[in-house]
Formats: sequence, structure tokens, C-alpha cells
Amino acid sequence: MKLQAKRLNSHSTFAVLFFLIISIFEGMVFLTNVGALTLPDGDMHANASYAMATGQIMNLPERHTDTFGNTIKSQHISGDSRFLHNKGMNNALVMDIIGDPMATDPYIGNQRLADQRPSSQVTLPDKTFPSRANQYFPLVYLPQGIGVWIGLHTGLSPYNVWQCGRIANFAFYLLLISLAITMIPKGKYFIAILSSLYPTIFIASSLMADAMFISICTCFIAYFFSLSTHDKPVTRGQMGILIGLTVCLFLFKTVYVALALLVWALPKSLMTTKRKAKFTGISALIALPIYGLWSSFYQIVPAIASIADNTHFMFRHPLKVIFTISWNLIEFPKKLLKIGPTALVPTLVVLTAWIILFTSDRYMAAGQNSPSASIRRYRYVWVSIVAFFCAAFLAFLFIDLTWNDMTVMRTVHAIQGFQGRYLTPLLPLMTSICFFPPEKTSTTRAPQTPTDSIEETPRAENASPMQ
Repeated sequence: MKLQAKRLNSHSTFAVLFFLIISIFEGMVFLTNVGALTLPDGDMHANASYAMATGQIMNLPERHTDTFGNTIKSQHISGDSRFLHNKGMNNALVMDIIGDPMATDPYIGNQRLADQRPSSQVTLPDKTFPSRANQYFPLVYLPQGIGVWIGLHTGLSPYNVWQCGRIANFAFYLLLISLAITMIPKGKYFIAILSSLYPTIFIASSLMADAMFISICTCFIAYFFSLSTHDKPVTRGQMGILIGLTVCLFLFKTVYVALALLVWALPKSLMTTKRKAKFTGISALIALPIYGLWSSFYQIVPAIASIADNTHFMFRHPLKVIFTISWNLIEFPKKLLKIGPTALVPTLVVLTAWIILFTSDRYMAAGQNSPSASIRRYRYVWVSIVAFFCAAFLAFLFIDLTWNDMTVMRTVHAIQGFQGRYLTPLLPLMTSICFFPPEKTSTTRAPQTPTDSIEETPRAENASPMQ
């Protein structure tokens, strides 16, 4: 057991170092070559980072109605014009920005001009500069806010203040992913590779909130699978951590709470049905009131269509909506590959790493050849697939409700506005292929030593480095 624990720690250390070396190199390239304000939805991410740093993230919004009849909550943010009037901002898609990862962003020069402009007091939003600082739950921007706050209070130039926000966001991402690699018993190198892909590192080294979504989802999946390999029931403390992570998933971006379905795949020897129901109930009792209050008073939901009309259409034609979203899910891989090498290379890297992970530890226990036994044995895979498609379906549905006029579209239509990065936080579910429920477990076990409590990996002594 001591040798097994030592090998696990060794694998964790090397996997974390592998991840950090690659990620820090890529992050330095992006921090140097890509402008701080070259990112998707800059009016949201940059303004929210500034609002968090200046204590304005909870300013009560004013309500008005847009041209589509939607209620809009406009949150006013006041401050230095050099930060809030970002004339050099480049709002572009991730894949367009990193089409040539080593190229220098032509917008950096314009973004640095803010360092030379005189400071004046302005308030957003105005006719020229919009703001969506209240679209996501405030804690999502805590790392960026801390970085921007440090930059503001150390007298840095506006551009370097934004750079501080990026560095803080990147550092927090590195910390959480390193923690996830350490926690997950198997597939450590797969998580390291997945989390160091250059599109993901660009997101992590920017002001984007997506870095938080990716890292929290990865931590949840890693912690769940670390519990799944235990030979004794989940403790109250461990369930408390699961509840905390589930609440974060719900508050940060609701669609990712579908990952909590994994908990229901745990065998009864680890968590009884009663305790699973308790887990779900407590998570809901904590998350729903917080999110309900915040969303009703603060959250802005930007839309270019009538949400009320689309919702009415959805309830009148549910099968048509389900069919449309299912068709878009099937077509999405084709659209992804059409982007070109920017999307094709990371996709091939992920598939290659996953195939190695899949083939490195093929093992079928005695008596596991029947269909019913196989279903039980691969329960984590099946539930991971369900969780993935639930989250993906909800993500497509939200975009369809807010960015498309469903009432005038045909049964089969391409949903406009969906981006591949919305699915990135779900990719660590691919590690489910190397986790299986315990073959023989009991709710009563002999007391374990601290060394024994380390997450166990079947046949760790012969495990592939990919694990």
C-alpha cells in the first residue's frame, strides 16, 4: 500500500509538472502576443473585472424593456475612462484570435494608447460603450478582480492593470487544474493534456470567465472520481465538498450542474439512495435561493429575439425544439472541423490521448461478461454520457431562446450563436472510461491509516504513465 501511494504521488507530481510547463509557456506567449482587450464579449469580461475590483459588482441595476419586449437590467459602473471607454477593444471569437498562436495581435497598439489618454470620470453603459458586467454570478470574476485591484493600487498603467487581471485569472486556473490532477486517481496525464491545449490556455490567460467554468468543472469531475475509488462510504465532509462544488456549478453557469448527475451513479456501498437524495436536496436548498435572488435583481440576459415568444413556442412545440437541438448536436463536430487547423489540431490531440487512455488499462473482471454486468460496471461512462448531453442540450436551448427567432424557423435549422468553448468544461468526463465501481464493497471496513486513505488506483504498480 505504501508503494502504491508513493507511485500515485509520483504520477501526480510529474503530471502536474507536465501541465505547468506546457501551460505556462503557452500562457506567456498569449500574454505577450495577444492584447488584453482582444477577447470574446469584452464588454462583459473586462467591465465585470473592473466592477469587481472597484466594488461595483453589486450595483443595483435599472430595468427597462428592449425592442423585443425583453426586460433588461442595466447595471451602471462608474470610473476611469481609460478603463471603461475601451476604444481599442477587439471583440472576436477565440478561434479567430488564435488562428496563428505565435502572431502578434495588431490591436495591442490601440489598446496601449489608453496609457497616454487623460483620465476622466465616465459611467457605463452609454450610447457608445455597452456593458454586461452583471451577466454572470459575481464570484466568477473574483480572480480577475483581485488582479485588477492590485494593478490599480500599485499605480500601473491601464494596459498593465488589465494584464494583472489576466495573470491572476491564469494563476487561479493553474492552481485549480493542478489540484484536479492531484485528486483524480487515473487519467492524470489526460487531464494535463486536455487542460493545456492552446485554445483553453488562451481562455485561461485572458479576462474571460470561462476559465473559472473549466477549472471548477474539472475539479468536480476529479473529486467525484477520487471518491468513486474508495472502499468505504462517502463521509459527511466529503459530501460537503461535493455539495459546495455543485452549488458553484449551479451559480457560475447553470447548465454545468448536469455534472451532479454523476453522484447518482455511485454504488450504494459508497452512498445510499437516501444520502444521494439528501445531497441533491441540500444542494438545491443552498443554490436555488441564492441564484433566484441574484438573477431576479441583478442578472442581465442579453437577447436578439423575444424570449417570451420563443418560450411560448418551445412549450407549444417541444418535439420540434428537441429535434432541432438534437440535429445541431449531431452537426456540431462537422462545423468544428470546418474551422480548420485551429480546431482540428486540438481535437486530434485529445482523441489520441483518449485512445491511449482507453487502451492502456483494458481489464474485465471475472463474471463481468453479461450485458447487465457490463452496464453496472460501466455505469460511470453511461451517466457521463447522459450528463454531457444534458449540459450540451441546455446550452443549445439557451442560445436558441435568446439568439434565434424560433417562431419563424423551420424544424431543422442551424442555431446561431453557439460556440465550441461552451462544451470545453465537459471534456474531462472522457476520463470516465477508466473508472469502475468497486467489485466488492462493504459499508463497514477496518479503520484505514492516513496512507491508506489516498485514492486507490487498481493495479497502480503496473499502470501506464497515461494514467
